[in-house]
This record gives sequence, structure tokens and C-alpha cells, in this order.
Amino acid sequence: MNRLTAFALATTCLIATPSLADAQPGLKHASPELAAVTRDTFYDVVVPLAKAEGTVVMYNFAGSFADTWNEGLLKRFEAKYGIKVVYSDVKGDQADQQLIAVQKAGQDSPVDAYFAGGGDYPILAPSGVIGNVNLGAILPNLATVQSQFKDVVFGVDVHGTYPIVHRNQTAIGYDSAVVSDADLPKDFDALLAWSTSHPHQFAMTLPAKGGSGGGFLFSAALNYTTGDCRARLLDYSKTKDDNEDFALNDTCLTPVWDYFGKLLDSAELTNGNADTLNLINNKQAAIGTVWEDQVLTFLRAKQLPESFRLTLLKNGQVGSGDAFFVPTNAVHPAAAMLLINEAFGMEFQAYKMETKASRSPRNDFDATKVSAETRKYLLPDAVYPSLSVPANWPMANALAKALDEKILSKR
Repeated sequence: MNRLTAFALATTCLIATPSLADAQPGLKHASPELAAVTRDTFYDVVVPLAKAEGTVVMYNFAGSFADTWNEGLLKRFEAKYGIKVVYSDVKGDQADQQLIAVQKAGQDSPVDAYFAGGGDYPILAPSGVIGNVNLGAILPNLATVQSQFKDVVFGVDVHGTYPIVHRNQTAIGYDSAVVSDADLPKDFDALLAWSTSHPHQFAMTLPAKGGSGGGFLFSAALNYTTGDCRARLLDYSKTKDDNEDFALNDTCLTPVWDYFGKLLDSAELTNGNADTLNLINNKQAAIGTVWEDQVLTFLRAKQLPESFRLTLLKNGQVGSGDAFFVPTNAVHPAAAMLLINEAFGMEFQAYKMETKASRSPRNDFDATKVSAETRKYLLPDAVYPSLSVPANWPMANALAKALDEKILSKR
């Protein structure tokens, strides 16, 4: 299934929740002028309001993104608008709980613009943390952002409040100096055969310890299921308990567990995405589950050989992404909206792609924005985006729990 088909299926499986617009108010500290702003009036209205606020507080949940934000966006934003950015790296789960607690207490938010995990929306939205402002319809730089990254995100209707600013992709990484193109597995069956004939040379990140492993598990489940079973894997409307019951007990997943029962006889399980890359760098493995953006970071730091390359397996592997939003009780809402708009600008989108392999949600972004030196380390055009499929992380987590109970705990 190609990416468009997958997203179309995801769109048919929306969570049946009340409209966010009906469930919570907009931005508590928005002036009447800001509350009425449109895309056409955005700069005329927001820039003077943001300058009057003078400050914007930003949280970043992804530690590896700190330099990207500071060098690629924040310094330029401060120079352009004269607005001070108070920046903090945070642990996503702790920051989520902090904002939920503050919201429940009716206090002002400690942050104005929050770069958060793309899968955190179901955690944050029920508590009213996410400001009910349709950024996708208002911010000028979101005009070319595709609907699946601002309106319906990972099968959930977010009403433009939780747009994806950074896209990433799980993949198969390999040292091309060790594995030739002729020997490189092209599908899941071929990967099993290669791993069996090369014991401990395929490194799989334990799904509970890293998303590349969880993404690989979910991708394999899609590959080995059909019909209603496959559609169930992409059903975003189910609860955590529903997903765990399905993953543990439904017999339609038997081919998936048979596959991992065989694969894990020869594969090397690792305790994290970085551990997988380190094994390959140290020549203790040749192929592994990876994230495309993390690979580029390791290559820039000389922690992987220059011969390291990426591919996607036939029938697709999971792509994901992370969001940028304004909390309901943000103290500086105009400055927050202006900062988020700048993050979706072509200049920053090109910068993060060049430096971090952070793919853009804009439909007018293409490979010409990235240097030839960087392109050789990215997924080749032959497999991306055609073999990228959307993530259903709640289901992937349920599969990871079932993998542990059905296979790993019995070894």
C-alpha cells in the first residue's frame, strides 16, 4: 500500500470524539484582535501584538533538536522581530503532565509554544491543554502544509491545532561496504533469510526501547496481514485495552508472531536506537532498524561509516512526526503564533532537512532545497515516499507488549 492509500485509510478511521472547537475555549490571553485574525491579516495583526508581548517561552521535547532550533530558527527570529525567546529542553512525558496539572488548576501555562511528540495529542487534548486555534487555517506558512499533517494527524482530527512541523521516517540502515546492493534484502522474507544466514548481523531495536524497533514491528504486522486484520491495525478509534486485547489474542496475527519467532533466533536485539547504530559502527552488525534523521546526526558526528546507507522494505515502513502548538493558557499567544509560523517557513524547513534529515510537511518542498552531499545519506527516491506508511503508535505499543509476552518472555 502506498502512502496516499494508507493516509486515505487512516482518514476513514477517525476517532469519534466531539469537535475540539466544541470542547474547549480558544487562547485565554488572546486579545480580540488576535482572536479574529485570519491568514490574510496575520502579519498586520500578529507582528505588533507579538512585539508588544516582547517574549515567547518555548519547550523542546527532543534533545537532539536543540541545535536545530537555536541555530536555525531562534537566533534568526530574535534578530528579525526583536522578540526574546526563553528556550528550555524538556522531557516530553514530564512536560505533558506539568501542563495538564497547570491547566486543571486554572493557572497560566509555563510555556507559550511547545514542540511535542506527534503521538501526544490524545494525552494532552482531553485536559484542554491544546489551544483551540486553527493554526492550519490562520498561519500563512501553513497554507501549503498537507492536510494529513495539520487537519487529520495519525488518524485523529486535530482541527489544525496540532500541526506536524517535523517529519521523520523509520528505515533499514546498512553498511554498504559490508552488504552489497545485490545482497541487500528487499522485503521482510528476504530480511529473515539474510539474518538466518548471517547470525547476529541484523540488529533490531527492542520496540519498548526505541521507535525504530516499534515501527519495524508495526510495519511487519502490516506486511503479514490482509483484509479486516490489516484494517484493524490501522484503526485509530480503539482504546488502549482494545488494542492490547487484539494484539495478544487475535489469531489473524499468527503469521506476525511466526515471523518474529524465527527472526529473533538470529537477530541481535538492542536496548535503544543509538545502540543499534553503535553496533553497526563497531562492525558488530551490518544491518539494523533505524530512524533516517538520527542516522544523519550520527553521520555528521562521524559515528557511522561514510558507507552507511538507507532503504525501505517492500510494502512499506512507518513514518511519523512531531507537532508545534500553543497551550490554551499561554501568556504570550501572539508571539507563540508568530514563532510557530516562522518554524513552518521554507528557510527553516530547508535548514532542518539539510542538517537533521527532518522532512517537511509542506507540499512545495522538494529535493532541490537539500545539497547533493546530504541527499546521498537520505532514503533514495526509489523507496521514499512511495514506501512510507503512517504510524499508529497506540497499536504499535500494543504489538510490542504482545511481542514481549508471546516470544521474548519465553526465551
